[in-house]
Amino acid sequence: MIHFAQGQYLFLIFLIPFFFLFYWLMLRGRKRRVAKFGDPSLVARLTPERSSRKGWVKLVFYSLAFFFFSIGMARPQIGATLKKQEVKGAEIMIALDVSNSMLAEDYYPNRLERAKLAISKLVDRLQDDRIGLVVFAGQSFVQLPITTDYVSAKIFLNSINTESIPVQGTALGDAILTCVRSFSMDSENSRAIILITDGENHEDDPISAAKDATTMGARVFCVGVGSSEGKPIPKDGELMKDKDGNIVVTRLDEQTLQDVARAGEGLYVRAGTTEFGLNPIIDEIKDMEAKRYQNVVFEEFDEQYMYFFGIALFFLLLEFMINSRRNKRKLFVAFLLLSTTAFGQVDKREVRAGNRAYKKGEFQQAEIDYRRGVLKDSTSIAAQYNLGNALYKIENFEEAAKHYSTVADTLADYKEDRSADYYHNVGNVALKQKKYQEAVDAFKESLRRNPADMETKSNLAYAQKKLEDQQNQQNHQNQQDQNQDQNQQNQDQNQDQNQDQNQDQQNQDQNQNQDPQQQQAPPKITPQAAQQMLQAIEDKEKETQDKVKKEKAEKLKSKQKEKNW
Repeated sequence: MIHFAQGQYLFLIFLIPFFFLFYWLMLRGRKRRVAKFGDPSLVARLTPERSSRKGWVKLVFYSLAFFFFSIGMARPQIGATLKKQEVKGAEIMIALDVSNSMLAEDYYPNRLERAKLAISKLVDRLQDDRIGLVVFAGQSFVQLPITTDYVSAKIFLNSINTESIPVQGTALGDAILTCVRSFSMDSENSRAIILITDGENHEDDPISAAKDATTMGARVFCVGVGSSEGKPIPKDGELMKDKDGNIVVTRLDEQTLQDVARAGEGLYVRAGTTEFGLNPIIDEIKDMEAKRYQNVVFEEFDEQYMYFFGIALFFLLLEFMINSRRNKRKLFVAFLLLSTTAFGQVDKREVRAGNRAYKKGEFQQAEIDYRRGVLKDSTSIAAQYNLGNALYKIENFEEAAKHYSTVADTLADYKEDRSADYYHNVGNVALKQKKYQEAVDAFKESLRRNPADMETKSNLAYAQKKLEDQQNQQNHQNQQDQNQDQNQQNQDQNQDQNQDQNQDQQNQDQNQNQDPQQQQAPPKITPQAAQQMLQAIEDKEKETQDKVKKEKAEKLKSKQKEKNW
């Protein structure tokens, strides 16, 4: 399919009929002027070298040249653009338990690795379905937004381990609700959640969450991982122990998972050593009503403008050879200048070479080609922007951000699809640099220009969550700093008070050693007042110590309640 990058130049073709009209009017006016001086037939015999057909032939050649030149100016390209194709399939969100209990060795090598292998085989079976990945322990987050990119799904899957979630525990309900929020807006009645866990829930109410998922058109399927007799949890070369020093034995809670699957109108399958249990669940999902959704595909264009310019030049040379009058030579020169201008508007050779390398996944070679393009033309928007994309792919995020910033003003006012992609990429770079506020702002700007981009919505949700965590951590750190400052002030105050008491005692000792006349001098403070002040200080110090002990007891109590497997 041919795509025109600058289709507005095609309107120039509509000028061609006017060429013939103007030429006909010119010939008609010439005949009238010739008729004033003599008989037109006599004039024709006096100028036998002049042919009436020559002018029409020249006009035809010139019109053909103008026709192909206009097409070349429109920059025809072969390939595919960002297009939407409708396919059928379900949306599947897989929630994988990454708590420490998944390190138990009921399966080889352990529960978690066996589950990851089963998910990888599941991905190989998918065709028109979309898949997403949520990891959870004491809390949950989206590891992979809903997508049809199965290769990326496997890459994200390989990076999962028990350190993916900093808060340990098993929050099944939170994982289900995170999956529900991750579905696209147009996938109702074709949603499936696959919960892979040992079922040891200690955090929330998964049954209520499963019921909420059904109201959103999602079915909840559960895969139980583990054994009823239980296994210890190896961690860092030792067996994990609870707060009392006892070895932790993690068991499969089938009853909870069966209740969750029943509430979620799905199925419960116990994972086996050979058949993990995902195949019967996928067969059930295949029977669900498939929902149409739009899948965006991008392929790079191949420029074809040079061929049309070549054909235009050929016809223009033919027209020029028929008659070489001075005015035609001027027209030919102007035509070439216009062609040169058009050539200057197209992408440079280095940029096209970089695009080919980028498409093949050779990002380092693409970076070299784009840098050559920038050296030849530092104002090239395509070279700067594509260089930023290549640097992002090789995880050079700081350099990528610099090159994005050089084209920010231009792309911000560009077409909606291009500017939305630009802000999406800027958000991804900021996300990698842990500049979560900048990432949130960029993703929001991208959605203002393309509100239907589900990937940007997912990235925005993740960036907002990370920003909230970052702010909470900063607030917690500030609170700790304030508590430390307060404790230090209390210690300084107590120290000053102790010094004052020691000074008073020294003064009293000195007064006892003075002569009677000096002892008869009235003291500045009575013993009763000093006793009262001392008692007030001791009460204040006791109150502060009780408060600190209470805070420590609350922290210890909360730690004792925490489940770290």
